[in-house]
Amino acid sequence: MLLFCVVGLGFSGASAWVHHQLLTDPTYTSFCDVNATFNCSQVYLSQYGSFLGISTALGGLIWFGLAVLLAAFGRQPAPVGGKGKAPVSPVGAYLFAWSTIGLAVILYLGYASFFVLGTACLLCMGTYVCVIAIFLLSGSVPSISMSEVPGRLVEDMTDLVGNPSRLATAVLFLVAVGSSLAFFPKDTRARTAEEALAQANEAAPPVDQQTAWLAEWDKAPREETGVPADGAKVVIVKFNDFQCPACREGFVWFTSIIREFEETQPGAVKFVIKAFPLEGECNFATPNMNHYSACESAAAHGLAGEVGKADEMEAWLFNNQTRLATSGVPQEGYKTVTGLDNFTADYARALEPIRQDVSDAVALKIDSTPTYFVNGVRLKGNLQPQFFKLAIEHELQKAGGQ
Repeated sequence: MLLFCVVGLGFSGASAWVHHQLLTDPTYTSFCDVNATFNCSQVYLSQYGSFLGISTALGGLIWFGLAVLLAAFGRQPAPVGGKGKAPVSPVGAYLFAWSTIGLAVILYLGYASFFVLGTACLLCMGTYVCVIAIFLLSGSVPSISMSEVPGRLVEDMTDLVGNPSRLATAVLFLVAVGSSLAFFPKDTRARTAEEALAQANEAAPPVDQQTAWLAEWDKAPREETGVPADGAKVVIVKFNDFQCPACREGFVWFTSIIREFEETQPGAVKFVIKAFPLEGECNFATPNMNHYSACESAAAHGLAGEVGKADEMEAWLFNNQTRLATSGVPQEGYKTVTGLDNFTADYARALEPIRQDVSDAVALKIDSTPTYFVNGVRLKGNLQPQFFKLAIEHELQKAGGQ
């Protein structure tokens, strides 16, 4: 049990470190972002990556930290009455109760990851295995009965006060928990487009940080996307999947920023969405992916664009993202936005441009969503809003804009 507690602590520590980097470094790419199927970043940056602004990974680190302490120091036998009966440790019962709570949490998070997000996190899966192992082992070792746990817990807490080494360990653990909760960056990322614009305008990075970041930006290779500028000075291309949580995040973060440039410098910034649905029906590059409404969603967006409702359709799909896995929801959204009933009749035709977008993505070696190109500079995932705006302003200045 101690071994699995320590291994789980390692997995959760790595998870917390990755989440910390994602929240503080706009250029960070996680080592566990293998492809669209196994992508830690998409899980951590989804609505399930934090609870009340607190990192779920940090919660796992705290859970395993207490489990390690229980397994390492909670082995003092409890007296057992009856002739020939040996004392047993309460640690099995303690860990069984603690791991029951952990099991309920990972079952929920696992369901959200595999069936709602359609994306797996390798680090998270490591913690799941450890929690399940602790649950099974703690339920099989000799220990006190669960009915004895409350009384024994009171006794052990009382004894803890009289044991300086264990008391010091407990105090250090509580200090570490408090410090982690206080200093770990809260997930205060913008939840609305208006908040994203405010964040981009008000939370500009320091000048020296901007200078260093832009120097790296200018060194980045420029790739040809095949999208004509049509007079624009900045062309932004987004390869998108409407069931991808990070794609929704990009929509939330960047919509108002792009609209601000459209209002202040009409025609200077061109934003293009290209479809890369993670579903084999219309994407030959991802035959085994399970975003089973991604093709229908992309088709709804394309058909809505034919009647001038692309922006409204994009907003509807992302605002209803958690419902898209239910059959018929993209069609429902298309009818709601456009008032038309032609989705089924025109669906096959709508897949043709989607497959062309997929071919373009394969030529560019796109392997995850969202992937952006800002004047040919590839961005895998979302920049923080202030850096996204900074990149556009920089490209405009280079092109002679304001």
